[in-house]
Amino acid sequence: MRTRRLYRPWLVLCLTLLIVGVAASAAEVKGVVSTLGEGKDAVKLLHVWGSPREMGYAHGTLLKAEIADFYGKIIGAMTLGMGVSLEGLDQAWAQMEPFVPKEYVEEMAGLAEGAGVDLQTVKRAHAIPDLSEMDCTFFGAWGDFTKDGHFIQLRALDYATEAHIQDNPAIVVYHPKKGPAYVNVGWCGFIGMITGMNARHICMSEIGDDFDKDKHTLQGEPMPFVMRDVVSKARTLDEGIAIVEKAHRTSSFLYLIGDAKIPAAKALKTGPATFEVYDQNSIPYGALGNVVWMSMGADSNWNQKIRTALEGLKGSLTVESAMQDVTGKCETGDLHTVYFDGTDLKLWVANADLDASPAYNQGFVEFDFGKARERPED
Repeated sequence: MRTRRLYRPWLVLCLTLLIVGVAASAAEVKGVVSTLGEGKDAVKLLHVWGSPREMGYAHGTLLKAEIADFYGKIIGAMTLGMGVSLEGLDQAWAQMEPFVPKEYVEEMAGLAEGAGVDLQTVKRAHAIPDLSEMDCTFFGAWGDFTKDGHFIQLRALDYATEAHIQDNPAIVVYHPKKGPAYVNVGWCGFIGMITGMNARHICMSEIGDDFDKDKHTLQGEPMPFVMRDVVSKARTLDEGIAIVEKAHRTSSFLYLIGDAKIPAAKALKTGPATFEVYDQNSIPYGALGNVVWMSMGADSNWNQKIRTALEGLKGSLTVESAMQDVTGKCETGDLHTVYFDGTDLKLWVANADLDASPAYNQGFVEFDFGKARERPED
């Protein structure tokens, strides 16, 4: 009897240690966070790795305070600005969710757990982009159009700075178990993508439009996840185009996919009933050589404005000259402005400041993704 009494406490202790060890393993944070830049130009730099849920959990755990602030601002301001209730966001997400790849749903669940927020809040934030139109600008230039032959791509996001989405900018570098490392330029707590590049030298930009508005439906994959599909999976320009073409599309969007390996870029005009592809020769605003662009919509007068700016830089275009003569002088890229050097896998990002002064007037922070694409030490 005495032996049995001694055995039971040890058994309980062993089981307790085992449970604690399993819980600790499940709660392992597979990510690291730091800050790029200084002062008002600072951007959070987050590296995450592992399974989708593990990457989401690390994101939520490491940027908990910033995520809570971001969700409060984007959901509060955008529901007010769009005239959509929280129930309206929930209904919108319910229509889109069946088309969202399960790995992103798992990542959102991990993020909610790590950040200590309700999962429905995460879903609401990710329903907003497909409900709001965005006037933006992009271009891709290469070969003899640029000064050094490098592939340079712009993604200028013109969006409501009054919502203060810009207060929590982030560069998230994903190191998935399968596929290439890739970088998502956005905000703390946003796992969808509106600006991105992968280690295979694929870059992607986007513009909202309304040419298919009578056929718009929310029964499709949200735009930010279509973009992430491309950047996380595509090895080539053609593969990227095929991913967009096969997607269940909700609304009218213009995309630019660049492949610095070729080098080349193509613009896509896409909607529920439309899928058109333009290269440097078929761009409808007057070919300029090795450059493709669109601005503020497929039929906007801004396309000629950007054409004029680019024409003045033909043969001498650099990231620095484009910052000054394209986004700066044309004043496009209110919320965030990103330039990619797809050849060297570098990017430069500027965000609107806390006083809502536009991004194109702010300092740019440089990030060398080429050097950072290897997973950091645990």
